[in-house]
Amino acid sequence: MGKAESALASVGLPPDSRVASRRLANGLWIMAAQVPRARQLRLVGAAGVGYLDDPPDCRGLAHLLEHGLFLGSGRWPGRSALARWVGTLGGRYNARTGEGGTDVHLHLPADAAEAGVARLVDLLGYPRLDLDAIADEVEVLDAEFRARLDDPALHRLAALGRLFDPGHPAAACHAGNRDTLGDDPRKLVDRLRDFHARHYRAGRMALVMLGPQPTDEQLGLLERHGRRLPATSADTPPPDRWRWATRRGVAWHPPSQPSLPAASTLELLWPLPGTLADTCAIPLQAIASQLNDGALAASLQQAYAVQELEASTPPEGTGPALCLAIELAEPPADIAPLVASCQRALRQASRRHAITPPSARSVDLDAWPREQARRLSRLPPASGSAPMARDSRPLSAWLTPEQCRLLWRKGAEGPTGAWRHTEETATPWRPLDLSCPSPALALPEVPAPLRRRRDPDGQEADDRPTAGLLYRDARLSLWWDGLDWPTREGETGWCLGWPAAAVGHDARLRDWQRRTLALRQAAGTRGQALTLGSDARGDWLMARGSPAGLASLVDQALDDWMASSALTAPKGPASSSGLLAQQMLGHLETRPPPCPPGAMPTLLCWALGEMGTREAQGMAKGFAERLSHPKYASPPRGAPQGDGQEMAWLAPQGDDRAVMLEVEGSDDSPRMRWLLQLLAHCHDAAFHREMRQRRGLGYVAAVRYRESSGWPRLGYVVQSPKASVETLRQAILAFLDADAVRLARLDAPQLERLRRGLLARQGPPETHDEAIERAWQALRRSPSDTASPPDWRLAPWQQERAALDSLTATDLEVLASALSRGTLPMRWWAHAPTSPGSPASQHCPPAT
Repeated sequence: MGKAESALASVGLPPDSRVASRRLANGLWIMAAQVPRARQLRLVGAAGVGYLDDPPDCRGLAHLLEHGLFLGSGRWPGRSALARWVGTLGGRYNARTGEGGTDVHLHLPADAAEAGVARLVDLLGYPRLDLDAIADEVEVLDAEFRARLDDPALHRLAALGRLFDPGHPAAACHAGNRDTLGDDPRKLVDRLRDFHARHYRAGRMALVMLGPQPTDEQLGLLERHGRRLPATSADTPPPDRWRWATRRGVAWHPPSQPSLPAASTLELLWPLPGTLADTCAIPLQAIASQLNDGALAASLQQAYAVQELEASTPPEGTGPALCLAIELAEPPADIAPLVASCQRALRQASRRHAITPPSARSVDLDAWPREQARRLSRLPPASGSAPMARDSRPLSAWLTPEQCRLLWRKGAEGPTGAWRHTEETATPWRPLDLSCPSPALALPEVPAPLRRRRDPDGQEADDRPTAGLLYRDARLSLWWDGLDWPTREGETGWCLGWPAAAVGHDARLRDWQRRTLALRQAAGTRGQALTLGSDARGDWLMARGSPAGLASLVDQALDDWMASSALTAPKGPASSSGLLAQQMLGHLETRPPPCPPGAMPTLLCWALGEMGTREAQGMAKGFAERLSHPKYASPPRGAPQGDGQEMAWLAPQGDDRAVMLEVEGSDDSPRMRWLLQLLAHCHDAAFHREMRQRRGLGYVAAVRYRESSGWPRLGYVVQSPKASVETLRQAILAFLDADAVRLARLDAPQLERLRRGLLARQGPPETHDEAIERAWQALRRSPSDTASPPDWRLAPWQQERAALDSLTATDLEVLASALSRGTLPMRWWAHAPTSPGSPASQHCPPAT
């Protein structure tokens, strides 16, 4: 990989970042990214082998091997050695098996780089794969599969398989369970070791590190340890076999939803040969950017309630392809005009991509190393030759209406049509007759939203504002800058917040997002970003980027909010997704906090960037005037949250049972937020072992920290395919009674390690966007009558650091004791199949 490729890989990272990579003599790819303000180390190891490499008679083998990597390795043989080590540092780890690659990723304090790379290499290259441990893990995998039968993502993959050749591996389910893996543990371990020996070799692997260290230092660490990986030739990947069948459309829906939501999602797919997708990666990104520029969304919204629209490549589970995913808030009467409009937009984007490069976007620092590691692990060996192309047709020949496939997650509808069911997952599906609609059916073209002219009052010279409170009256508080972060040249920002009715705020936000979809996409093409939010404190927006037309962007977003604020009932509920345990944890963030936030002015504004005092005041007054017309209510006072005995039931959506104990902080101070996070670190790994390994209750068992409008909460959650709700509840109580205080007793070095781990995750911001968002939310939480000191700076992370440094081991033990005695505010959540124990009147909707 040369300098040009490294420069391309760095697109979207913070501007002062550096990227370097090289291939070692044993064939291993290594890549280093220096992000000077990174507060934690991201370390990823990937192997170019995935579930499509499973033997046909042992589906799930690649997934089981991923689990087996964490059950002890040559230098660290303990079954939970990695979990304990990462836990003592306050870090995180996880892994994922995709169709063509497997990755393991660690998040650690930056000074743990040497030990982290050593452990990662040992885990990847020299797993123990102990017989007893693997036998236990098969049961875990089976429980995971049963739990995922309630996850729409699994059923999407099953329905997608109906578009594939039945003889292709992608047509089958590869999640793995007790039935697919067989009943002979010794034979299974032999197959795992053989699979590892054939595929986990340096020639098909990559190590990627992102951290604050210089790239040379990172590369040196990766090379020194990466040389340990076996250099013998790995199996050569098989030629790219075409997976797509002649069937061109499939409709499906999750089997476990008794009353389907009205929302539906259409995925228009254009399959591509792998070599063509690789060589045309940049044109494909440009085409996707064209489809995401707001014009297509605006055109479709003439006739359809388009909630989200995104073009991407490659989508999950399809192999090389261009995907256009469209979420609809209401069921469509006829999709032919929609499909015809999308095909017209694709034809136009295919003609323009050469002159319109893809727009650069800030990347997720967590996701970037994983994406790079997976990409590098799939590159052909240095001495090998690239596979032959399936045919020589150009990209445009593959992006035609005749090549399009349709995957449609259906919403609520009458009992029309006969549904078939997949064998292993029982996913309801049926074929669609996807004839190419006439171009004449396409909807009229609508341009992307244009910025309206909004001139500042007055043309005379304007003074630069001083950081702090710039203006205040009965309806407006305007704060100026004060961000303790290097200024991004040429960028302006407006953050606005105002009180709004708490009842129905989820539906209002969803409708607001739908109305502004085209506006947000068009802003992105102009180097601007518009973010919308709603919580117990009210509704808010952040608009930042190029100053030209930014005030107009805010005006249009406020106009759309006023239309959404008139909603009295949800237009179309968001469908549930994820495991039951994940949905329960989502309620920790969406349920209002126990105490009402302090009174807010009619409008709270925070401005920064390129503007003068009178200009900023004039714009802010204009925003306040816009919001003075609709009538809306302030957030109501919070109701009592229960005494720890009430049980909130999720609507039935599968056969699993799940229980969560919600623990609420006694206040929303930085001190309480840190204490609950420390408690989660102390309890999580032990809770997982107790519920999953010792009690054998199921696949999901975790302690997670969440916030609702800045109010801290913990969730102790267990999901099980067999245990009763009461059994799960008693297991949680028994854990707290026996271990809550014991695990929270830390000596000084242990507490210091956890402090460093928390700072690695939530210390000073890593990017400019993160700094703005955290500062804005801190300003929203501050009292509305806050005065502005002469040296006012907006840097909440400094106050948070001081609060963390002041904590003692005694503080943590006192909190754990209160939890064990049941004196903290608590609430129980549960799910069970339909039964007298979960009355419909108590059902809660899915967290969105």
